[in-house]
Amino acid sequence: MQKPSSPLSLLALGLGLVLPGAALADDDNASAPKASSPIPKPQPIALVQAWLTAYDMDENAQADPAGYGDPEDDPGLKLRRARLGLEGEGDMLRYGVSVGVGSAFDSLSDDDHGVELVDAFVGYAPVQGLWLQAGVMKPPISREQLMSSSKLALAERSVTSEWLTPGRDAGLMVDWKTEGDARVRLRGGGFNGNGDFLGDDNNGKLVAARAEFAYGPSGTYKTWGGREGFTIGVAGDFFYDMDVAVDTMGVGGDMMIKVQGFHFLAEGRMNDLKPANTDVAAPGVLSKTTRWGAFGQVGYAFGPVEPAVRFELFDDDTDVDDQGDLMAMTAGVTGHLLDDHVGVGGGYVMRLETGGRSLANDTARLWMTLAW
Repeated sequence: MQKPSSPLSLLALGLGLVLPGAALADDDNASAPKASSPIPKPQPIALVQAWLTAYDMDENAQADPAGYGDPEDDPGLKLRRARLGLEGEGDMLRYGVSVGVGSAFDSLSDDDHGVELVDAFVGYAPVQGLWLQAGVMKPPISREQLMSSSKLALAERSVTSEWLTPGRDAGLMVDWKTEGDARVRLRGGGFNGNGDFLGDDNNGKLVAARAEFAYGPSGTYKTWGGREGFTIGVAGDFFYDMDVAVDTMGVGGDMMIKVQGFHFLAEGRMNDLKPANTDVAAPGVLSKTTRWGAFGQVGYAFGPVEPAVRFELFDDDTDVDDQGDLMAMTAGVTGHLLDDHVGVGGGYVMRLETGGRSLANDTARLWMTLAW
């Protein structure tokens, strides 16, 4: 990518949010630009995503009850994500670094509004197809989580992939894949497990592994574009997070099908949590707890216009019926403009509590994404 040469380009880049450095590597059929020199030339990458809440169904205008998937936004504008960085990839070396800000996924998520390091990694390929990568990155869990936020058909991920997967962490990862119409990819790694890129402050560790198979000419980490023929991608993954006071074991599977303008994305996950060293820190759960979630999404692209619908189920404790039992449907449409560098769309989120008390918490929003 050439350096911006106009004030408008410089402004867009300055406002931009960097796409996570591993975004190119996550597409199993992506043909990333390769550098001819041993040290790849750095390229700026950016992403800005703004939301306009047009309507929010409040249970209480002053103290709306917290719920999974509900950020409790009042009507108005907010910056959902903003990041900026550099990345490069060659035959034997790849790297990426990005910083950014972002608002919380929902009212139950942590949110400090600070500028943070998003990705910072370096990878080395001793042989073709095999990468050894170290730094801060996403563990290889969940297709929807590994997809760049700029490639999401509905501008936001599901409750399942947000709440049942580990976040970015510092660690080491091995990534091996084959090329061709029929492709296999294996990823596995060990991480600090504390989400702190400056180092580890406890004995807990996170291990994660993912195996996937893809067939067809298109990539399976984006819903729009690249539909030269029938493509399918299936994967299964596993992680074990040994935190200070809670041990979490998670398993999941996902699928992407693309043909013509149609796409189908589905994922299911289950986590088992149990208290560990409760004399050291307060555990997140008081007894063994099972959580599960699943979603299915369909969409069809009419040229640059892509309508999509997602249906999801989530239960944060299978032993009880309470406010943690959620059923939701999101319907929306996105216009992919300027070769998908700009996305403009809107949608409606309907949330239904299947246990406990029903809440008035539907949302209608518009969104705009700039991806560099």
